[in-house]
Amino acid sequence: MKSILNLSVAGLLALSASVFAAAPQATPAASPTATPAAQPAPVMKETRAERKAEMKQIEANEKMALAECKKLKGAEKKACKKEAEAKEKAAMAQVKAKK
Repeated sequence: MKSILNLSVAGLLALSASVFAAAPQATPAASPTATPAAQPAPVMKETRAERKAEMKQIEANEKMALAECKKLKGAEKKACKKEAEAKEKAAMAQVKAKK
């Protein structure tokens, strides 16, 4: 079961990456008002503190989702817990991939 979840999370991450890469991007040459000074600043690398804060937020979100699962019973509760854990795992993987 765990391997199925890992595969589905990996598939979703791959799908989201391909969708993001296929998104149309505007070029500065296409707009008549674009000047060299109007170009966006280079993307700064995320600091360790920012990454830790993001990971803590993900963990807090998972705890909230698991608390919501406590209200359910039986198979719904099990499915809710698995979904919360899978979301947390995918989000953590995404944070680590940005490193």
